[in-house]
Amino acid sequence: MKIGSLYTVKKYYWLLFPTRETACDVNEVTAKAGTDLVVADNWIEYLSKFYQTNITYLSPESVIVFLEEDGELKKVLTSDGKIGWTFFIETYNVYFEEINGEYKFDRS
Repeated sequence: MKIGSLYTVKKYYWLLFPTRETACDVNEVTAKAGTDLVVADNWIEYLSKFYQTNITYLSPESVIVFLEEDGELKKVLTSDGKIGWTFFIETYNVYFEEINGEYKFDRS
């Protein structure tokens, strides 16, 4: 994955943590919230209450750009303006696809 390139999420819901510290405190296994929005929402609700912060997610078809990398963490900007950190290891490459060419953001 290249920092600064646009990607689309192909599969799974991915937890997006507001800070690097919160992301580091959560086990890597919980980064991939699953294929079902209900499961993702349950994880987000639980973790947000536990850490007393606002945890969100990346969903399939989301458009993102990786801004920064710190080991197994990447800072992400989403097309709807969310910024946060998610776990990302090399085996996750298959769940993201680089967008080549021009992308038009939906501003509706």
